[in-house]
Amino acid sequence: MSALYTDERAIEGLPVRLVIAVTVGVAALGMMLGLLAEFDDPGTTEVTVEASDELIVLEGGDKSVMLRVVTEDGQPVEGAQLLVTEGSLPLADGPVDLQTGPDSHEVTVGIGTISGVDGSVTPAFRDGQSRGTLEIEVVPPSGTGLRDERGNPELVVVGG
Repeated sequence: MSALYTDERAIEGLPVRLVIAVTVGVAALGMMLGLLAEFDDPGTTEVTVEASDELIVLEGGDKSVMLRVVTEDGQPVEGAQLLVTEGSLPLADGPVDLQTGPDSHEVTVGIGTISGVDGSVTPAFRDGQSRGTLEIEVVPPSGTGLRDERGNPELVVVGG
């Protein structure tokens, strides 16, 4: 019994083994989480915006653009909210909030002062600026499993 009592090898090697085991475990967990981050949530679908024209030239007057909210498969998304904000082009009246409605996946936005559209934005070009971009953000209908995490196309506006 005295030989077992005086044997200190297990105590000397235990901390080193624990450090190695924890290090390997943390490294393996990091690799597994990295692999899992690449997978999409199976219950969600990405939405995006399709514009009738991504380059708007304001030569000779104001223009209108049709915006469609669709899934990544091209299926229409009704009841979405669109927010048109300034990118590199300032807006005189701030961002415009548009709703596609329960029976449609399209909205018409006027660049300038156009009547008969769902909403209009008034560009405020800076001194010396002849073109700029407008950004579009989509807020999908709640409770549908839709999301907008990837970038949407920008509208390029060229002054006349």
